[in-house]
Amino acid sequence: MLAPRTTWQARRLAADFGEGMDARTAWVMARLARHPDEHDYAMAYLDDDRRTAN
Repeated sequence: MLAPRTTWQARRLAADFGEGMDARTAWVMARLARHPDEHDYAMAYLDDDRRTAN
């Protein structure tokens, strides 16, 4: 389950950034802002998305 506060912050971040940021990247950036110790998990989360897209 996604953290509601992180999701809210990610939506704000993506809206402020504009069309160039996807929701998954915004969510990871918002999550890392509050929980920098989760860097390895966040990168694995983004890497999984890249592997499935190819």
